Amino acid sequence: MFTLWIQHCTVQRMALHDGLVLDLADYNELVISRPLQLTLPATGDFPAEDVVLDPGDVAAHHRPLLDLAGSVCTEAWCAEDGALHLRFSRGHVIEVSPDPQACTWELYGKRHGYMACLPGGRVNTVRYDRSDEGTNAEMAPATP
Repeated sequence: MFTLWIQHCTVQRMALHDGLVLDLADYNELVISRPLQLTLPATGDFPAEDVVLDPGDVAAHHRPLLDLAGSVCTEAWCAEDGALHLRFSRGHVIEVSPDPQACTWELYGKRHGYMACLPGGRVNTVRYDRSDEGTNAEMAPATP
């Protein structure tokens, strides 16, 4: 498990352009380009609900479900297989599984570096905010 530096950052803006783009505080941007599972929090008499969305083809009536602006990313981590897990202060959860054929998600941080889940679940990381870690690391997927 690898904690992402966007943990505790506020979502400033959301867009659907070449995927789901979340602009977060401290000059961070997360782009999710493959299908994701969005867990909606329970509201009133309605229980929590899971919705699968393809960020490249979001129906107009599903777009309001992705309005996370103003919420804080309370948990952000990726598993060794490249799966992305995000939890937000309003109760929303986003989970993205790796894709064997395509890049699944990319994280850009002006002050931190770059991470991406490459095809097959390999996670490539370039950090330039920590001198104790290698500047470029790649994690192999958990399964061959």
